[in-house]
Amino acid sequence: MPTTTERLGRTRLRVSPGEGGGRCVVRSSVIGSDPTVPTIRPVITHHDAHRARVCLLPEGALLLAGDAIELDLTIDPGVTLEVVEPGGTVAYDMHGGRASWDVAVSVGAGARLSWAGEPFVVAEGAQVDRRTRIRYAEGARVALREVVVLGRHAERPGRVRLRADVRRDRRPVLVEDLDLGPASAPTLLGRHRVLASVLSLGTEGATDGVDVDRFDLARAGATLWRTCAHQAHQTRLEDAWTLASRAALTGND
Repeated sequence: MPTTTERLGRTRLRVSPGEGGGRCVVRSSVIGSDPTVPTIRPVITHHDAHRARVCLLPEGALLLAGDAIELDLTIDPGVTLEVVEPGGTVAYDMHGGRASWDVAVSVGAGARLSWAGEPFVVAEGAQVDRRTRIRYAEGARVALREVVVLGRHAERPGRVRLRADVRRDRRPVLVEDLDLGPASAPTLLGRHRVLASVLSLGTEGATDGVDVDRFDLARAGATLWRTCAHQAHQTRLEDAWTLASRAALTGND
């Protein structure tokens, strides 16, 4: 439940196999703690027996002080979900307040997920807790792109705490906690203000060929590409994302 200062916007999305060879089933719910809360609404742009493509559309201005956005995605065994975003998100100056952005993903055995995240801009004066939790089963494939921009043009960085907890069958694959802001960003990122990542899971052997900015994680088939840049378009991860998303989306059709 939200605290008295939070405005909760929760989006739940589940993709399941259809019956008798029909289209896969896409269920969603969008709940706000009050009528003024900004929410994110999933809109289906493609839908067939094996795959759904969903666009996440913001409804209302976000991210503002007190906003608590929750995204909960479940992809059941044997189906594919492709998530796209129409544009980036800006966390605005919160004048001493804070906001949260919480993503929870569950990918079943043999399921596929590709999520092409757009830039998440943390404006000067913003304070955001951003958390990503991923659970995936054996045979699942996942590709996730994230781009965090500290400050708009000519601004100082806002503050964002980035936490990731990725597990396969309850065993940790990637556990990370980064606290970035005006004090820490120069030490961690140097003169850069953009941190970009591509995460590929369950794609052993399918992501060979892009070695720049690449980190092979301890779990087989888990790879993280990460780079820093001054501008979002300078991140150099286009080839990594093409490879990771292709690997994630291949195999169900």
